[in-house]
Amino acid sequence: MITIIGAGPVGSYLAYLLAKKGKAVTIIEDHKKIGNPVQCTGIVTGSIEKSIKLPNNIIANRCNKVIVISKNNRIEANTDEIVLWRNKFDEFMADTATDKGVKILTNHQFIDFNGKNTLKIKNKNNNKIAEIKSDIIIGADGPSSVVAKSAGLNSNVKFYIGMQAKVKLKTDLDKFETYFGSNFPDFFGWVVPESEDTVRLGLGAFKNAKNYFYKFLKKRTNGKKVLCWESGVIPVYNPKQIIQKGNIYLIGDAATQVKATTGGGIVSSLKAAHTLCDCIINKKNYNKEFKRQSRKELLLHLKIRNTLNKFSDKDYDYLLKLMSQEKVKKILKKYDRDTPISLVLNLLLREPKFLLFTKLLFKSTNITT
Repeated sequence: MITIIGAGPVGSYLAYLLAKKGKAVTIIEDHKKIGNPVQCTGIVTGSIEKSIKLPNNIIANRCNKVIVISKNNRIEANTDEIVLWRNKFDEFMADTATDKGVKILTNHQFIDFNGKNTLKIKNKNNNKIAEIKSDIIIGADGPSSVVAKSAGLNSNVKFYIGMQAKVKLKTDLDKFETYFGSNFPDFFGWVVPESEDTVRLGLGAFKNAKNYFYKFLKKRTNGKKVLCWESGVIPVYNPKQIIQKGNIYLIGDAATQVKATTGGGIVSSLKAAHTLCDCIINKKNYNKEFKRQSRKELLLHLKIRNTLNKFSDKDYDYLLKLMSQEKVKKILKKYDRDTPISLVLNLLLREPKFLLFTKLLFKSTNITT
């Protein structure tokens, strides 16, 4: 018996993979309805379709261009991005799991462990607490993982505060926008069209996110009214995070398996699901296997993020100047952020001036000339 806490996309996908291998799997989901509340921008690279064939009804939009904006510069580059209806995506992933025999208990809350193989679960329909026996327990319960805390696996994780809202705004459906610089410290801002007259506008920040968000909202939309909020916290990848302790495992946001450059974790977590499924089936060490298969990529994202966090507005302007070259744009089109090692290596080969930014890994300095 395998129990997964959390019916987000990675929990459901892992359950599906394990069920295909003949395992009995139950998912415990805290909310009444899978996919709610939405706390994600829902934009992913086309790389996701290497793992999952997405039905059209869960795709809100496709963008083939990104507009990158700094204080005094802006560029357009070709890209391949899919904007998901996150609630429908989560429901689709859960249905994929149940089609393979996975059992999902919604409106049930994981409370704690009672020994090695027993979980205390609260049925929120009647407030009764029951105990469930399980050979393997997997925490796929998000950035504030109760499983990680109860198992003593919650390390010193840093979080961005992600402020996002839906706003009525007409934009080009084919393009999404990203904003960098001193008005978006330590992260970036975004405007992602989901329809002809509605966008998902947001930003992330370690502190004062609300103030930065409202300034951004006023400047970009002239103070348009917020239709609804889709905010949440974004964990920063921690290479020291322990993700297996005996028969307890962590995956997804609970394991900080998130790209530090963008805060996205769907594609990297789906990859981790294959790793964890293999580890469970073949009795491998998940800590070691995940490091072997995915650590280099996520660590590179973290190093890039730490570098970007030291940028001045002039540094961002200069970065965009380099990125505006056609030879660089071709690389950006060929390799996406889910293949960071190939992307960075090819960028350095095509434009060695990118090496100037490596200075910021070691000290904060303005590198523009």
